[in-house]
Amino acid sequence: MKFKYAKVTNSRLMGSMGLLIIWQEKNDKIYQYFLLDSEGLGLADYVSLKNPTIEESHREEERLMGGLGADRIDISEEEALFLVNYYGNKNSYYEKPLPGEVKEYIDIIENYEPKLKLEDIYPKICKKITDEVEFINYMTMRFIAWDRESLRYFSGSEEISNMHITNINGTLLKNKVIPKGNERYISEALYEDSDGYYICRIAFSISKEENGFKINSILVGDKEGIFDFEVFDEISKEEFVSIYSLKNKEEFIEKFYIDNPFLLRSDMEEGTFFTRFNFDNHHVAKEVYLISNDIKAIYYQIGNEFFVGTYNNRDKKYINKLLQCNYSDYIEIKEEMYFEENVLYDFVESGADDFDYFLE
Repeated sequence: MKFKYAKVTNSRLMGSMGLLIIWQEKNDKIYQYFLLDSEGLGLADYVSLKNPTIEESHREEERLMGGLGADRIDISEEEALFLVNYYGNKNSYYEKPLPGEVKEYIDIIENYEPKLKLEDIYPKICKKITDEVEFINYMTMRFIAWDRESLRYFSGSEEISNMHITNINGTLLKNKVIPKGNERYISEALYEDSDGYYICRIAFSISKEENGFKINSILVGDKEGIFDFEVFDEISKEEFVSIYSLKNKEEFIEKFYIDNPFLLRSDMEEGTFFTRFNFDNHHVAKEVYLISNDIKAIYYQIGNEFFVGTYNNRDKKYINKLLQCNYSDYIEIKEEMYFEENVLYDFVESGADDFDYFLE
């Protein structure tokens, strides 16, 4: 096959990246879509399309890349092969199965000899950071995720890269950045580990260099356990829930997903759940980072009802106006409700089939 084109999202600092490679094989074009996971998986997803229409290729690209909140960067054949080889070998290291039709790319993993090193491609797969608070939030995220590669790249120190406070690739749920002067910052981090939830103060000393920010040192305070209901109070936010009556639900769900391929779809026993992520990660630059700010809206179909959860009045008006204009043949508004804290996701997780009864 002859290489035609490749691109990757510069979302490495969020933990995942989407990669698209296009090949020419005689009269056929082969599109390969990879999801690269830096936190314990390697190649997390793979799909290929042969001679797709413009609509089909767009839909698959949006499914893969649309929710990552990142720019899409053109890369060379050598860079694309390096990424498949590097992340494919992570699957073996983590003892995770390779996804999809493995025979279509296994040769890259087993036989390709990379000419690059990870640090060569890092400037492309990581967005350029010009704001100190954003840098601290990302580095706190990478520290909690036990991300040795990123800590090594942004510090140049093996000692810093080996530091950790989590048992696994933990998840940063909330972070408050406190400037202390002289390029020193405190992160008040709330995170999830394998054995529960914790809060911890983490001190960073950084410097601004020609190619961006650098970590000079990290100092970790004592961590304290926190109950799950306290975590909920910390990360919850106001929620607007719109409830629609629904007809022709199977037809609607398929049309809705085809029209919105950037949504993350989860087929559940009780219904179908969709997550709409923000199209950018600007919220990471705020002094208080919340993982829930990654999400713009959630949608849940159960029975003949369709629920829409949004988190500010402007998004509520915009998203519901689009729904009512585009799907008037399928949905009709029944009720709109306001909650001071998140409710809809808890309803989805509960497995309940009656929203009013769940609220009681």
